[in-house]
Amino acid sequence: MGKRGLLSAAVGAFFLTLPAHAFPQDHLKLARAALEAKDKKAAKEALDSAELAFEEADGVAPSEVLAEFWVYRGLLAHQRGSTDEAMDAFREALVVDNRHTWDTDLSSDRELRKVFEALRGEVQGREVIATDVPENTGCAVAYVDGSRVKAGESVGIGRRLAQMQCPHGDVHGLWTTFESEEKVDWMGMCPYPVDLNIQPIEAEPSDFEGLDVSFGTEEPSTADDPCIELLATPPPIVAAPEKPEESQPQPAPPGPGFFARNVGRDTWNTQRTVTVGTGGAMIVTGVVLHYAIVVPAYDMVEWGRRNTIGVSRYQADVLTQRFRTRRAIAYSMTTAGILTTTAGLVFMRAKPTARIQPVVTPFGGALNGRF
Repeated sequence: MGKRGLLSAAVGAFFLTLPAHAFPQDHLKLARAALEAKDKKAAKEALDSAELAFEEADGVAPSEVLAEFWVYRGLLAHQRGSTDEAMDAFREALVVDNRHTWDTDLSSDRELRKVFEALRGEVQGREVIATDVPENTGCAVAYVDGSRVKAGESVGIGRRLAQMQCPHGDVHGLWTTFESEEKVDWMGMCPYPVDLNIQPIEAEPSDFEGLDVSFGTEEPSTADDPCIELLATPPPIVAAPEKPEESQPQPAPPGPGFFARNVGRDTWNTQRTVTVGTGGAMIVTGVVLHYAIVVPAYDMVEWGRRNTIGVSRYQADVLTQRFRTRRAIAYSMTTAGILTTTAGLVFMRAKPTARIQPVVTPFGGALNGRF
């Protein structure tokens, strides 16, 4: 087993040990290892799992982690030879975090890095789209790609991760493009009703924000913030809908009768119709031949027996042989028709659950259907 095989086995074993809602970072670590080994299949599986984990994460996704996810998507597309897909993924990464730096330890491709840096300036002028965050969200807070958004704000076009931190601290998210057909129901993302009458206290920005200085001023008090109490309270348990009372099992309706099961309308398919029709035509042909050529030949034989003086031995043998030949033809045709019709009626019933059916025709037998 080569290096790639060992890596695939390790990745598969790691996935089996991960919990159902593993952190996206856990999957990104696996994706990075797979990209380094150029194991495209393992990298795709890890990135798909990370994409799902972002929606199910218990906290707000950091923008730098999301940017890393998109860069890995771009590198995987580049390894697959899809340049356009790689460029789109790099653009998404720079929309999420425009200051994201290229990881030279993962990829030392200088040309690819130059393209990445060129895209940094391109996405700065990218079109934006409205997030449609409600004006009043109570104690809930909306985030897009790890950054808080408020009513009236827009984000760059593309596939964005929308998350809502509900009043009790639980986070719920989904991937969206904010297009008209993908309007986000921000308040509906919380699994319980949100009190929109509560107004959280927001600290006003300081003129000295970001400076490591202190003038002995006290931190703004949050004791009166009504959202603090909600954050310390576990979210309410959403009651499951009551199960309807179990009713007594009703007796099964009587099934179709023998006639309906064997020759009813639902039992006929193309093969059965053709086979039974062919058999019927052969029976009719045999009966017609019997009266058209067999009966007259038999009458000639009887006439010869009654006129032994006028019919020679040779003529009598000719009449007898002609009768036997015509009888064999008529009877063979009738017998073949009966067998063909029987095969169509007995073995070729249409069954909804059967994928393979026997087909018997005058030309041979076969199986029809899908394996």
